[in-house]
Amino acid sequence: MQADIEAGGETRHMSADDLEPPGGDAAGREARAVVDGGLQLIRDDVARQLRQIGHAVQKLDSDGLPRFAAHLPRELSSERITELERTVAELEPWLQGPFVLADNFVIPGLWRNDLRGAWLGSTVGDLTGLRVLDVGTNAGYDAFLFKLHGAAEVIGCEPFDFIHQARFLESVYRSGADFRQIGWQQLDPEIHGRFDLVHCHGVFYHELHPMLLLQKLRAMVADDGQLLFGSILHASREQSEYIRFVPDSYAGDRTWWFVPGRLAMRWMLEVCGFEVEELLISDGVRGEFATLNAYFRGRPTAPAVELGQR
Repeated sequence: MQADIEAGGETRHMSADDLEPPGGDAAGREARAVVDGGLQLIRDDVARQLRQIGHAVQKLDSDGLPRFAAHLPRELSSERITELERTVAELEPWLQGPFVLADNFVIPGLWRNDLRGAWLGSTVGDLTGLRVLDVGTNAGYDAFLFKLHGAAEVIGCEPFDFIHQARFLESVYRSGADFRQIGWQQLDPEIHGRFDLVHCHGVFYHELHPMLLLQKLRAMVADDGQLLFGSILHASREQSEYIRFVPDSYAGDRTWWFVPGRLAMRWMLEVCGFEVEELLISDGVRGEFATLNAYFRGRPTAPAVELGQR
């Protein structure tokens, strides 16, 4: 189950607390139960797969992995490794990775974010002096990548306990990235300002109110800034303009809701106020129906007047 989830995005980011659906407390409790059940499935599966924590260097060539801090040691003492193993285990499940802490200590995670990260790094290029917002940051992989590319300020928001992984890694890397335990619903340009680059990947199809998410992202992008937006799409060419609703689960993940086609996703971004460029389309996860991985670049333009102001 988890390998399929990894191919399509980095985590689910629907908070029953932050995103209370219409219907009051009963609906909120039902949504919260769905989230908790989905997370427990992830925890159980990852716990079975991450027995190699701290020893992933045996399987991954650390010389070929990004190092998110120049001061990282080549080797750690056995005492320090034991200490880190204990901390890393307490923070499970690790979905993102690999994170190099030393040549002899790598947190592997369930996903190979470095493979997507190489493309993402070349796409964003030099970020020197720019403000960057990473929505749904999980353990902070992309946020650390943006700092590595010179961003002056990076805010990573994550409503779930993965934020503790990001803060632990920041205590090691000391990159300057600012990790906040908030959902996208709490983002406010009057409080947080607007950003030269807003990045959001693997969040959309987990959201009960996806158009509100896109409107919020639009509000956070500076007038001369850009959005980098990644999501899973359904792969049907004949129904590209439609959105597929997932009533139960996809690949065992009960937190999938709305999966747009390629054209539907583009239209939604355009209506919310983006001039859209398709950057990447590739095969997606394997599950009950065929999917695509997609990345879009959005440049701010006027949103549809019918949407009103959010």
